[in-house]
Amino acid sequence: MTLFFRLLTFATRYRAGIIMAIVLVFVATGLGMIPPYLTRLLVDSQLSNFHTLDATTREAVRPELWALVLTVTGALLGIRLSIAVVQFVRQMAMVVIGNRIVFDIRQQLYRHLQRLSMRYFETRSTGRIMTRILRDVDAIQRTLTGNLVDIITNSTTILFVMVLIFTINWRLAFIAVGLLPLYVINFLTWRPQIRHAAREAREQYSAVSGQLNDAISGISVIKAFTRERSEARRFVREIREIIDLNIRAGRARTFLRVISSLLTGLASIVVIYVGGREILFAERMSYGQLIQFNSYLGMLYSPIIQLVTINDQIQVAMAAIERIFELFDTTPDVQERRDPVIIRTCEGRVEFEHVHFSYDPTEEVLKDITFTAEPGTITALVGRSGSGKSTLVNLIPRFYDPTRGRIILDGTDLRDLQLTSLRKQIGMVMQDSFLFAGSLRDNIKYGRPDATDAEVVQAAIAANAHEFITEFPNSYETRVGERGTRLSGGQRQRISIARAILRNPRILILDEATSALDSESEQAIQEALEYLMQGRTTFTIAHRLSTVMNADEIIVLDYGEVVERGTHAELATAGGIYEMLCDVQFRQAVEKMEEHEDSLREQRGDR
Repeated sequence: MTLFFRLLTFATRYRAGIIMAIVLVFVATGLGMIPPYLTRLLVDSQLSNFHTLDATTREAVRPELWALVLTVTGALLGIRLSIAVVQFVRQMAMVVIGNRIVFDIRQQLYRHLQRLSMRYFETRSTGRIMTRILRDVDAIQRTLTGNLVDIITNSTTILFVMVLIFTINWRLAFIAVGLLPLYVINFLTWRPQIRHAAREAREQYSAVSGQLNDAISGISVIKAFTRERSEARRFVREIREIIDLNIRAGRARTFLRVISSLLTGLASIVVIYVGGREILFAERMSYGQLIQFNSYLGMLYSPIIQLVTINDQIQVAMAAIERIFELFDTTPDVQERRDPVIIRTCEGRVEFEHVHFSYDPTEEVLKDITFTAEPGTITALVGRSGSGKSTLVNLIPRFYDPTRGRIILDGTDLRDLQLTSLRKQIGMVMQDSFLFAGSLRDNIKYGRPDATDAEVVQAAIAANAHEFITEFPNSYETRVGERGTRLSGGQRQRISIARAILRNPRILILDEATSALDSESEQAIQEALEYLMQGRTTFTIAHRLSTVMNADEIIVLDYGEVVERGTHAELATAGGIYEMLCDVQFRQAVEKMEEHEDSLREQRGDR
């Protein structure tokens, strides 16, 4: 219940509307108590034995009884119409309030998600995260817009009815109330099983969502390796687990409802038996009172059964609420100071001072990294795969914080800077350039939404992207598809470079920006990168010598340590790892050249 009350804190902004809805619940419930009383008046009047009266008496009482019938039917009609209007206003108020609360939750949840560190996203599947924001919040919406109103309505009805039945016949009332503990025992018996199964089903739904997301994203790989059948079997296996969990929860819900209905039926039988004795032998009740009591009895037990049914839905919602607040309670690894320094201007001097970093305590990825990148210089990071190059550059925009040591920008520790102002000074071009499913113009403007169309075109020209953009029928309004699937790898990379150029950062990070591209695309991208790097502090990761030879300083990493540093001329003959990498690439280049010459000779021979 603590989580449920915590959820209700989101409703404090709408307390006036909620109070109005609760008042309307009391009004509607109070009006609903009147019809059984009016029915009792008719039954206890001479209308019930009208045909047993002699003719003279019938004629004498007919006008009075008819007036009573008209009065009661008119009152019943007015009450029913009033209840309908009150219920409509109340329900619409809760629908509006509930949807606004859910909007607030989803908005805050998404903003909180954006503040979380990269580590959170690396350890959780996309499907699981999406499930929390979409399916789990939807479960809360159903609770707030429907179940909460029903809980208040049914609870109020039970309270009103219990007061009224004691005023009619306290002996029967004690019998009716005495059966209530059986409902509570029934509820407490089955609730844990329902909630446990609901929680497990939610978790399993998240796993299935993650698998489905992977399967759709990697459909080309699945088809290429003919894994369609195995993926289908895996999906069926996961879905079968959900079905088993739903059946288990459904079995518990069924027992809960059936036993509740059985208790209600038994209660009615006992009340009729005892009420009959009260009328015939004790003469302490009228026939109309018994009918009124039995009507109220239905109004007492029916809400209890509804509350039991609502409990099923609440248990599902509670599992969702737990998962949502678990996300809310997740704190970012990278924290911002209360009074951070806001960067107004940036020269771009970056210093690493004895930086250590590890993703987990068992193994350090970076060990005692110390170097300085002066403003406007190019620092190339080379080394074997897994040596820590990407991890190192990811520390600069504070995707992670060093476990020891510090990184300084223009004399200020990165941890003292405002994250937003820091990252506005940094542009990144990655190997896998991510594009959003919008237009080319939107993707280029992503880092600067206020940029003019002329600035967008200028950035595209500088990135060698304008020519292929204008070849599309819709030019800059061309939709790129999800993740930019309508573009080639080289085109996506040039759009990414145009995006960085338009942002105009002081610090530039290039992570394998020209790898896995054909020579024509690489040349166009290399020209764009040279334009982009002018006057900026650049950190570039590359395996190709052509991209690092002109760097002001080359840093060679091996197993997370700096093992060599210097210019290309100094390191190419130093007998270390860099010279080895140069020799490997030289041999590969010679082999490719020989293969090309052999191919040309074969073509000349064929002729």
